[in-house]
Amino acid sequence: MDKSINIPTELNSRVDEILVKVNDFSNKVLNDKYTEKFLKLTEVLANAEENKLARGKSNTWAAGIVHTIFFVNDTLNKKGIRMDELADFFEVSEGTIGTKSREIRKFLNIDKTSKTWKVNEESSSCCDSGDNFVALFDKALELDDVEKGAVELRKCADIIKNDLGEEYLEKYKGQIGVSAEGDFYLTVLSTLSNYEFALGNYETSFNIEKNLLELDEYDSRNVRHSIIFRAIINKDYEYAAYILDKYKDEDSIFFKYGNVLYNYYRNDRKSARKALKKALKHNRYFIDCLVGNVATYQGEISSYKKGSLEEASLCIEYSLPLWTNEKIGNWVIKALNKIK
Repeated sequence: MDKSINIPTELNSRVDEILVKVNDFSNKVLNDKYTEKFLKLTEVLANAEENKLARGKSNTWAAGIVHTIFFVNDTLNKKGIRMDELADFFEVSEGTIGTKSREIRKFLNIDKTSKTWKVNEESSSCCDSGDNFVALFDKALELDDVEKGAVELRKCADIIKNDLGEEYLEKYKGQIGVSAEGDFYLTVLSTLSNYEFALGNYETSFNIEKNLLELDEYDSRNVRHSIIFRAIINKDYEYAAYILDKYKDEDSIFFKYGNVLYNYYRNDRKSARKALKKALKHNRYFIDCLVGNVATYQGEISSYKKGSLEEASLCIEYSLPLWTNEKIGNWVIKALNKIK
């Protein structure tokens, strides 16, 4: 048992199991500053009246504790650590990590502004070479003004691109995330795309995402889920058809409602209605949210289940401008009546 924390005697064995996993991860990937926060969070949970740590699998708790600290400090982005790598290390699913992390954060009222759980890395040597672009990225995310945030993200993307160099980008085209810096570049670009889209710079956002799919053929940032809507809003129906065909075997809300919009905007109302019927079977919340019967999910969506409100809310976030004109609104109502 780590002597630096105080926990109930009856939880000694349980906490030992959790900390073995947490410390093993921290020693291999991070530094003492993170370890201190992991220990402190474990101590707080162990001393909670609800006795939460006594229930559930130790590896799930270990992963949830790590991700909670990561969430507050945006560590996945800063360190270039991928969610699937975290899941593999702790031998749990990505969805399980997200669920446990949200449970911990909700229980202890932890959010990104929680200073208690912030890691001070000023003296850390872990990412010295990336201090400049990491600082710009953090600054962008902290700004309430989206336009100013986009300016910082553009600077950040340029710095990393220059740092990586043309030789690296060419050599690892399709898999540039093999390095932490390359993986972070993907994060910056995908974030920048969302900012550009929010600003109404639809073509810029679309071009960024096409570039992302070329840089990362495994699409670790799930760009395919938003690019279908970017393509349609830019009236590039040929590219939209390419995406729908490429991922036709993926059981995804994004492609199902994307197919509705693809056919609608190509004036194929019959196919659009058929596509809408299939999309509704996948997730009904989408339409309920779209017409205002149900509020979209508020908060970070790190994972979701098929048919969930979170899944529907994310799809609406990506596609909303395509649904907001009166003409398609009337069509949706009529199509729903015919489907019923």
